[in-house]
Amino acid sequence: MKRKVWKLMNRPEGLNFEDALSLVEEELAPPTDNKILIKTKIISMDAGTRMWMSDRQDSYQPPIDLGSSMVGVCLAEVVESDNPDFSEGDLVRGFGEWADYAVVEADSFLKLEAGLEDEAAYLSVLGLNGWTAYVGVMEVGKPKEGETFLVSAAAGATGSLAGQIAKKAGCKVIGLAGSEEKCNWLVNDLGFDHAINYKTDDLDESLKSLCPDGVDIYFDNVAGDILDTVLQNLALYARIPLCGLLAQYNEKGSRLPGPDNFDQLLMKRASITGFFCPDFLEDGPKIEKIMHEWYLEGSLKFKADVTNGLENVLVSYKRMFNGDNVGKTLVDRKSTRLNSSHRCISYA
Repeated sequence: MKRKVWKLMNRPEGLNFEDALSLVEEELAPPTDNKILIKTKIISMDAGTRMWMSDRQDSYQPPIDLGSSMVGVCLAEVVESDNPDFSEGDLVRGFGEWADYAVVEADSFLKLEAGLEDEAAYLSVLGLNGWTAYVGVMEVGKPKEGETFLVSAAAGATGSLAGQIAKKAGCKVIGLAGSEEKCNWLVNDLGFDHAINYKTDDLDESLKSLCPDGVDIYFDNVAGDILDTVLQNLALYARIPLCGLLAQYNEKGSRLPGPDNFDQLLMKRASITGFFCPDFLEDGPKIEKIMHEWYLEGSLKFKADVTNGLENVLVSYKRMFNGDNVGKTLVDRKSTRLNSSHRCISYA
């Protein structure tokens, strides 16, 4: 059978993904050796995959070879199976490809219980973003009632969930976002106590005003200058769960220097802990059960920033890096419109 798939042809420079990735048509052989053939329904756009496109050798994930298919998390339906644990029609989620069809390793996919009308939830609250938010808040941050919790990229897929989880744990929650629309969503819809527009507000002054006793937990998705500012506003024994480097993903050449205020980790006896989803994949089903219960009871909300059509993947992907997205960024593979069409959907 023929399929369409995005291939990484060159290492991207900055946001110029058009010269780095190409949508090609190719033959796809049937599954063998316990693999499964899947039909993609929704593709997750995740900023961390930007690092996989580079030639960086010291990442947690080896760089994708040039000429190879672009890899990403997707929600899919099993079309054909050479694995006894999967059958035609199964709803699955896992590390697939930016493609309409793919033959994948079965052990990289989780069979899901179908039935949620809002299938975007499988790639948000119930996906790796939800797992990451839970682990970062509850297991790395270890929140105590009454503590001050700050999260960067708060209107993104992981940050928005992290803030809601911290609120459930009894924290005072503050989100950092790049527009008034996003800040209003965090406070008015998600229940954050405060939101700071880091593009228009003085971040240092805002933190000193809102957090007079310092920040107890800083859930960091971006690093860079924002982390540097937060470091000088930490409380004693603060914890920093670090799961993203959004400020650095598009940098060419050498890495950005570390924060000027690094000494505050010692002065405040604070800790910073890096963590990635591969660290806790085995605990995923347990975390998913907890998140599912919270979602069904209505205490976790999310937005889906959806772009229609496999051919518009790069339009969607770029939205994460230029700040146009709100919530979870997704590509609905089913639509095949020539021009991209976006819809931002709120789920409660």
